[in-house]
Formats: sequence, structure tokens, C-alpha cells
Amino acid sequence: MGGMDSQKEEGSCCTQSADVLRAIEDDFWRWRMRDAPEFASSVGDCNHSDILESFTPSVFQARKVVLEVVHPASSATACYSDDSVSSVTACYSDDSVSSVTACYSDDSVSRFTACYSDDSVSSVTACYSDDSVSSVTACYSDDSVSSVTACYSDDSVQVQSYLDKLQGVDKSQLTQTQILDLDIFTDHLQTYKEGAVFDMYQSMNPVNFLESVNADPGRLQVIAPFSCFNDFVSYLERLRLLPTQIDEKIALMKQAVALGNTLNKVSVVSVPAQIHRLVSVNNQQSPFFVPAFTTRLQALPLPESHREELRAKAEDAVVSIKKALVRLATFLEQDYLPATRPTCGVHGWREGKRLYEQCLRYHTSTNMTPHQVHDLGLQEISRIEANMKAVLQRLGFEGTIRQFCDSLRGHPNYRKKTPEDLLATFTDYIFNVIYPKLPLLFKDIPNLPLRVVAMPYDGPLGEYLGGTPDGKTPGTFYANVTHPEKSPTINIMALVLHETVPGHHLQSIYSMSANLPPYRAFVEDSNYHRMPATFPINTAYLEGWALYSEYLGEEMGVYTDDYMLMGRYSEELFRACRLVVDTGLHYFEWERERAIQFLMNNTGESRDSIAPEVDRYLTWPGQATAYKIGEIKLKELRQKATDALGDRFDIRDFHSVILQNGGMSLSLLERLVDTWIASHLYNVSSSGEGECSSPSQGEGECSTPSQ
Repeated sequence: MGGMDSQKEEGSCCTQSADVLRAIEDDFWRWRMRDAPEFASSVGDCNHSDILESFTPSVFQARKVVLEVVHPASSATACYSDDSVSSVTACYSDDSVSSVTACYSDDSVSRFTACYSDDSVSSVTACYSDDSVSSVTACYSDDSVSSVTACYSDDSVQVQSYLDKLQGVDKSQLTQTQILDLDIFTDHLQTYKEGAVFDMYQSMNPVNFLESVNADPGRLQVIAPFSCFNDFVSYLERLRLLPTQIDEKIALMKQAVALGNTLNKVSVVSVPAQIHRLVSVNNQQSPFFVPAFTTRLQALPLPESHREELRAKAEDAVVSIKKALVRLATFLEQDYLPATRPTCGVHGWREGKRLYEQCLRYHTSTNMTPHQVHDLGLQEISRIEANMKAVLQRLGFEGTIRQFCDSLRGHPNYRKKTPEDLLATFTDYIFNVIYPKLPLLFKDIPNLPLRVVAMPYDGPLGEYLGGTPDGKTPGTFYANVTHPEKSPTINIMALVLHETVPGHHLQSIYSMSANLPPYRAFVEDSNYHRMPATFPINTAYLEGWALYSEYLGEEMGVYTDDYMLMGRYSEELFRACRLVVDTGLHYFEWERERAIQFLMNNTGESRDSIAPEVDRYLTWPGQATAYKIGEIKLKELRQKATDALGDRFDIRDFHSVILQNGGMSLSLLERLVDTWIASHLYNVSSSGEGECSSPSQGEGECSTPSQ
């Protein structure tokens, strides 16, 4: 981004402040990896793969005390205590909070990048030798880990300590790029601090029909590398600890019941049935055994007796997990469901509307009010409907949008007969249709792998899980092929554009390959129940880009007929309706049935598909509004750059700027684009040439990754 910042070059500035900033960021990341070990595993950090995240009520009690100090009577937490605390500094004294680095000595935790070096694990055999590990039992014992996490440092205090440290960074010694990094980091921490005021609401309800082990029982397998013997030992340790984590969640939800901060019934009513299906599966056919644990264990060069010992320990752990799950189901049926929140939306909680406003700020990274979001949704619905009616006119169809969608429902020309046929369609669209078109709009595409597999359970039509920077864990698109007769093929192209390329997969591999601080390169796309009382995932950037990618499909020419284009518009229309329905439920006090009827009246979807969508919005307030708001901002920024640069505008350069800098708030993203525009204008003015400089090197031919 040269040419700006008073023409300071990267190397001409004093490096001291930059070094201080990077040290704080590195320290923060090490703490985050220790505090969120499952997230650490998902991004390839191998240092904490034998522990699980803590959900103990004492953790939330500690946060509650901190929040009462930081946010006195005017805050949402004031209702939890009659005692006033006059000083904030008492919470952050050096005596009460030791340095973050106390938990992370250089001896115990290597730098993040060490996990990705080829030297760390030279071969499977190197991980398993008679000298280092004499038997399975030697590595795996009941005494090895007595609790879910070895240490816990209160998040709110730690966050404030990092904000305090950032005050000592001298901006005048930073380049413009480094200043942006500082501001992104500050925003990252400040977003947590602002949301933590509401930690006693959503966060106390970690189990719902969308997340936790009942909804995604195979997640621990997915994030486990299973590259060597010790990986299996670590996985077994996590299985052993999982019942403890489940019991912690039960205890936490008991506190939610006591405080009256429970979810609506629709968010949890199906969970006992999910659990009963899970525990009814044979132990060695359970999602804790298959597919990865079983197949990778068989491929490991071990004596068969050691394999049998690992299998036996895994089965013992599964038995304990099932017992814990039954305890969870019993608690939900007997204690939690009778105490669920009577109102649909969070407006029924004390400070509920303030909570929802914070949810909107968290997910959209804007200051838009619920009224503004609601009105924007109505405007977008009208605009998209006009586009759809124009397509219907071209097709000669004289009915309504709903009648058109109903006419295709079950039509053999727009359905696949078998799961294999449906999976082949997903794969063909991604690798044979979209990938060859990417160089039209992108350059220097990182060559990190993407795979397409059948979803092992019935869920959404498709979802993406990011890989690791070393490519050992590929990005994975899970295609739901369970009911091919119910999956309309006209929507598939928009779906894969959104979830894979140029959507979430491209977004993920660009940020992982851009030498960014890890907190910017990786997103903890889980634990949605904690939002807004957690670190930002920049939902508007994340999902806005994915929805924008559906639009890019038109420019790439991959919607080959008007039926596929109607599928794309149908998906966009649903995102616009979300703005209206989400705000309606949580702020304007809509009932569930009103939300369902609104979607029935304004989309072509069936009631069977609409009802679980509404239940999702009720469970994750504000999240569904981010897609449209982020997409609209990206289009605005693109138009802004086009107007400023004229024929010097290169769409590939613009996309590089958006993707190579990772996630951030929309306001910081706009500042980034403004700086990029000014940089190009300066370079052209100073050189006297008509060509603008590129932020990346070379044209970057696109090579289709291995499948």
C-alpha cells in the first residue's frame, strides 16, 4: 500500500513500536489458543490437543464479578448485584492479575508457526517408537489430566490488560499498514469488552439444536490431525474429558434457569431427540469412532495389540459420553424445558432489547438500529422481487414467484435421483465450472486444497469448514445428499459459490496465506451461543463476502440459464427477508408464526424449510442480518473504487485488497479501500503513467486444487 503515509517506506520507520505491537499480538494469540483449545486444534495449533474448553459456572461467576466492576449500575449486569463498586482499577491491579505470559513460557509453548513446520513431525514412525512410548497406557492414564483445563484466566481482565498495553504503542512510529493492524486489534478487543456486558444471557445456554455435541458429534474427530500415535492419545484424552464438559454445561444451564435467562423452547425442544438418536448408535459406529478415528488408526504403523488397546479405551470413553448425554437429555426434559423463556425473541429478557442492539453491532459491525435494518430488508425485498419478475417474464411464466417455485418442487428435471448423483453435481460445479473462471476476477490464488464430501448427518444443504495453512487438513465442503429428491438443483450453483469458491474457501485460503497476525487470519466460527460476549468473527465481512460471491457468479457466467438465475435470486431474497424477520422477532416482538407467515408470503420456500430457519434466528439473534449488510457494503466499496479509478480499476486488485487483509469491521474495511484508492491515484500522479500499481505480484494463473 505504498505511496501514502507521507511516503514513508516500511523500513524507514523505527521498528520498536511495531515490534511491541507484534509481541502483544503474539502473546494474545498464545493465550487465545490456551483458552480455546478446540479452536486451536481447528487452525492447526498442536499445543493443546489433549484438553477441552471449560464451561464451569465458576468461570461465568468470575466474569460476572468483573463486569459488575467495569460496568456499574447503568449496565445490563447491574441487576445482578446491589453492591456498588467505585473503582475499576481494583479489578486490574498488578496484584490481582498476573502477566498473561505467566501461563505461556517459551519452554512450554512454541511459536504458532512451529506447528506448521515439516520438522515438527518428520514421519508417523517418528511419533511412535519403543523408546518414547512404551505402551498406550504409558501415555494415557486417568491421572494425566484431572480437569477439563489446567488453568483459566478471566477473559475480561485479560482483554483489558491487552487494551492497556496497546496504549503504549506509539502510532507515530508505525507505517499505515501497521496502524491499520493496531486499529483492527484494538477493535477486536473492544468488541469483546462491549459484548461482555451481556455475558449472563446467551452465553449461559451452551446447548441448543444447532450447536454442542448433540448437533455436531463428529467435530472432535474433524479437528484432530490423526497423523501419529500421540494424536490418537490426545483424541482419547479429549473423549475422556467430554463427559466433564457436558456436566459443566448442565451446571451452567441450571444457573440460567435460576436467573430466568433461558432460551425459547424452540431452541432446545429437539435436543433430547438428537441425543437419543446419538446414544442409540453402536459404540464403534458412533460419530466418536467413525470415520476418521477408525480408518486413520488402521493405517497407523502400530502393533495390532496397541490398536486394540486404543479401540478399547475409545469404547470406554464413548460409554461414559453416552451416560453424560443421557444426563443432559434428562436435565433438559425435566428442568430446562419447563423453564424456557416464554417470549420468542430476546426482548423478553431483562435488558433484552439492549442485548439485541449489541448483537446487531457485533454481527454487522455497524451502528445501524433495528428500525434501519428492518427497513433495509423491506427495500431489498422489493428490489430483488423486481429482478425475479423480470426473469419470469422472460420464461413466459405468468404466475407468482411462489407459484413458480412450487411448480419446480418435485419436478424430475430439477432433482437428482440418488445421493451419488447429487454429490457428483456439487463436485462438477465447483471444480469443472467455477474454478476455470476464477482468473477472470482473482489473481495469485493460493493453491491450498479443497475437498467435497457427503455430510455425515442430515443438516443444512451444505456447509464449509476451513483447513490449515500447511494444507495437511484441506478445506472441506460438506454437501447434504441425504434427500436428493428434496434438494432443488437450481439452488446448487449459488450455494457452492457461497460456501467454496469464490466464497468461504477462497476467503479462508487468502487470509491464511497473507502473513497476517493469526487472530486476523483465523476465525472461530463456532460457539455462536456466546455472541455478542466473545471475540468478533466479523460476520458481516465473512458472510457478506460469501453472499457477494453468489453475485459474482453472474459476472463469471456460471448461471447458465434463467432457472439457475432464479435459484440465485431466491437465495438472495431469503437473505433480505432475514433483515425483517430477525429484527421482528427480537426487537419488534413478533411471534414465531408471524415470522413463518412473512417468509411464506415473500419467498418461494416451503413451510418445512422455513420453520427451522426461523428457529435458527431465534437461537442466534442478529447473526442472520450480517449477510445482506456485508454484501451491500462490498458492492458500495467496489462502486466507490470504480468511480475513483475509472479505466484504471482492476477487479482482481480490488478483490485482493479485500481478501488478503482478513476479516475486519466494515468501517475499517472502508478505510482500507479508501487508502488503496488513494495509493493508486498517488502512484499514477507521481509516475505520470496511466497504469496503476498492483497490491500483489504477477498475474497468478489459477490451478484447480486436488480434490
